[in-house]
Amino acid sequence: MSQLQQAPRTRIITVSNATVVLNIGMIAVGVAVLISLLSRTTAASTSVGPIPIIVALVALMVGIPHGAVDNLTLQRSLTRSQKLWGAAAYVAVAAIAALAIVTWPGISFVVVIAMTVWHFGTGDVEATRELRGLAPVTGIARVFYALALGSAPVLLPLSSPAAVGTLTAIEPGLALVMSEPVIVATRITVLTLIVVTLLWLIQRGDVRGAIELFALAVLGFVASPLVAFAVYFGFWHALRHTARLAQVTYGTITPRTLLGVSKGGIPSLIGFVVVVIAAVAYFGPGFAIGPALWIGLAIVWGLTVPHMIMVSRFDARMRALQC
Repeated sequence: MSQLQQAPRTRIITVSNATVVLNIGMIAVGVAVLISLLSRTTAASTSVGPIPIIVALVALMVGIPHGAVDNLTLQRSLTRSQKLWGAAAYVAVAAIAALAIVTWPGISFVVVIAMTVWHFGTGDVEATRELRGLAPVTGIARVFYALALGSAPVLLPLSSPAAVGTLTAIEPGLALVMSEPVIVATRITVLTLIVVTLLWLIQRGDVRGAIELFALAVLGFVASPLVAFAVYFGFWHALRHTARLAQVTYGTITPRTLLGVSKGGIPSLIGFVVVVIAAVAYFGPGFAIGPALWIGLAIVWGLTVPHMIMVSRFDARMRALQC
C-alpha cells in the first residue's frame, strides 16, 4: 500500500455560527464565576471591586443594543407615521412603568421582576431551541423550563445577601418585599424548580440543555449579583436574541449580520456610555447616590416592559411557524 493509503483518515469537525453563539454564553458564565471567586466578590460580598464593575459594564454594553431593535421583531415594515406612533406608544408604556416603580416600589418591583423572569426564560427557551434546530417546547414543560431559565440568573442573584443589602439601602420601601422569610422561600422554590427541570432535561436526553441550566444556576448562586446579571444579560440572553433576529432578518448568522442587527441599537449604547461617564464625573466612582441609582434602575426596568411585550409576540409567531 502507498504511504497515502496507509495514512489515517482525518475527521473534519465544523462548528456552526449558531453553536459559536451558544458557546460564547457558556464561556462567559465560566469566566464570570472565576473572576468573582478570584476577586472574592461573590454573592455574599457587600462590596464590589473595580474588576467586577468593569466586567459588568462591558457585558451591559454588549447587551444594551438588543433591546433597541424591537422593530425587527415585527412581521412587516411600517410607514413613517406608524413608526412615530409606535415609538410614542413604546416610550409611553416605559414611562408609565418607570413611574409606577418609583411611586409604588414594593408591588411594582415584584410585578416587574416576575415579568423579567418570564421574559428571560421564554426568550432563552425560544432562542436556544431555534439556534439548536430543535422542535418547540409546549405545554406545562415549557412553563417550568422558562421559569427555571429565568429564575436562575434573576432571582438567585437578587436574593443573595449582597443584592438584598444594596436594594434595601437604595430603596427602603423594598425592605418588606425582601424580608428574610421571603428570601428563604424564594431561594428554596427556585432551587427546587431548577433541580426538577434538570431531571426533566436529562430524562429527555437534552444533556446540553441541562448543562446550560446548571451553569446559570452556579452563576446566580456564586457570582456577584452585578456581574451575574450583566454577564448573563449581555453574553447570553442578548447575544442569543440578536442571533435569532439575524437569522430571521438576513437568513444567516454571521459576524456581519449580527452587527447589522445591532447597529440599530448604537444610539442607545452611546447614551448609556454618556450617562455612565457623566455619573462617574459628577458623583465619583463610588456611586454613593441611592435615590439616583434607584431612579436609574426604574428607567431600565420601565424600558424592559414594552420590549418584553414585543418579544413575546415575536416568540409566539416563531413558534406558530415551526410547529
